[in-house]
Amino acid sequence: MSASNNPDLSIPIVERSGAVLMEIGRRVPAFAQGLHLQSTGQLDQARSVFLQLTERPELTAPALHQLGVIAAFQGDNGRAAGLFEHAMKLEPAEPLYYCSLGTVFERMGDLPRAVATMVNLAVMLQTQGKHDDAIPLYRRILQLSPLNYSAWVNMGTGLAWTNCSREAVVPLIIGVILFGRFLPEARELGDRLLADIGDRLPELTAALAVLPEGLPEGRLERLEEVLQTLDKALRTAGFIDATAASLTVALKLAPGNALARWNHALSCLARGDYAQGWADYEWRWVWDQFPEPRRMLGAPQWRGEELAGKRIYVWGEQGFGDILQFTPLAQILADRYGPDDVVLEVSAPLVRMLSAVLDRPGMRVISRPDNPHRFGVEEGFDYHIPLLSLPHFLSLRVPDLPLLPGWLQLPAEEIARGATLLPPAQPGKRRIGVVWAGRPQHSEDARRSLPLALLGSVLDAIPDAQWISLQVGNRAGDALAFRGRLHDMSGQLQDFIDTAAVIANLDHVVAVDTGVAHLAGSMGKPVSLLLAHSVDWRWEIGTTGSPWYPNHRIHRQSALGDWASVINSLRAEHAALTVQAVS
Repeated sequence: MSASNNPDLSIPIVERSGAVLMEIGRRVPAFAQGLHLQSTGQLDQARSVFLQLTERPELTAPALHQLGVIAAFQGDNGRAAGLFEHAMKLEPAEPLYYCSLGTVFERMGDLPRAVATMVNLAVMLQTQGKHDDAIPLYRRILQLSPLNYSAWVNMGTGLAWTNCSREAVVPLIIGVILFGRFLPEARELGDRLLADIGDRLPELTAALAVLPEGLPEGRLERLEEVLQTLDKALRTAGFIDATAASLTVALKLAPGNALARWNHALSCLARGDYAQGWADYEWRWVWDQFPEPRRMLGAPQWRGEELAGKRIYVWGEQGFGDILQFTPLAQILADRYGPDDVVLEVSAPLVRMLSAVLDRPGMRVISRPDNPHRFGVEEGFDYHIPLLSLPHFLSLRVPDLPLLPGWLQLPAEEIARGATLLPPAQPGKRRIGVVWAGRPQHSEDARRSLPLALLGSVLDAIPDAQWISLQVGNRAGDALAFRGRLHDMSGQLQDFIDTAAVIANLDHVVAVDTGVAHLAGSMGKPVSLLLAHSVDWRWEIGTTGSPWYPNHRIHRQSALGDWASVINSLRAEHAALTVQAVS
């Protein structure tokens, strides 16, 4: 029983299932003979062949399946179902048996069991990471059972995992609406989401117009987990203003859920609610998948105690950009609380640069140790604190920004050294640094980085620009395609002090959301920041400026993956700067 017997099941996993039988026939001549007899209508002879093959353990399940196909062809659907179920027990990971069982249940008019079988298959595929196979099955399930809650939310989850975030939002919200037919909190959330973003999702309105009345069918997953997936899809699709409502309900249902708290923190921070955002941000240490280890150091964590006469160890966490963005808080801590000694631990590539800028009596910069549960120096401390916990315990709010504008000023000798690294200046041209890709290890790097080729039109369109590549790592070689228009500096940039020394001699920086964007912003340089549609919390919602860096000009994707609009906006910005320079 293959897809050709049921046109409504023309979905990829079903279409491919017949290849399983042909492969067995290629290896086992007797099985091939049985398939030939079956295809030519010689069903009794085919049955005899497959009965004999059931005695061979490696062929029992596929032989039982073919016996079921013969029974179904002869109208004995009940016997066929039993044979398919027996085959499934022997080989529970073979999609072919689920497909045939679901089809025969459908022929029998037993839609609940047909749907349940297909849901089991789709969930199995999804668990294996085969979302592209599972999603068409969910669509087929919803044709048979449009109120099937599992199909809606699992299809949304699969779409979210395959980077179809906007498409994922629709089935996930429908899942919430179905759940709301017996849970008031979910009903209120569904109404809120429709009011907030319904006018931007006509596909959601169209789907709801044909959604039947009645209670949801099928197994009901835990709603708080669905809401976390919905939050991810909303943020990635650019509906970040709607995320807080879903996470608030998730936390009401499961107040101790660390991942929901963490996501709620990001949503609050993006909307400028720093009081709640920084408080919830502390839940990162409870979330078991947070990429940084929760360090067990030989001192209590500082929580706002007096520091006069004390020594405190501030340790950097997360990426280079995070450390650069929040380093001013270590200086503010020292100025506000007057400890005897502040030691700031950062990633090794940042040490030389930050030491040159920050080291003074009572403050020094050191490198992160190999053992995360030890201090980076053999000294005792009264307190320690993660760098990104300082905003909470220093009560940082949006009006406090920018923190210390232009705080990162290199010594004169480093600026002079940077000038020697650059190619000769071209008269009448602005020197503009370019970074188009971040670290590939970053979870969002595929979205935040862009092909250098897309910037080609900008390189050509700005006549008063001397373009300097600040890109390092495995994407630095992209600059070779623009030799003559883009000067590659990657060979001279060994760590951040080299990059900073070069930037000190530039007029402008164009960068995607990477550490260089924070570095240039911390130095007070003008920055054109190129942002994906799914924005990091620190760049807020829909703004063209940044409260953290007054000289940033933000260019955002107008839709997921739409770098063209970003490039057009960037070209317009620099064309205007060219006009200003001329006038």
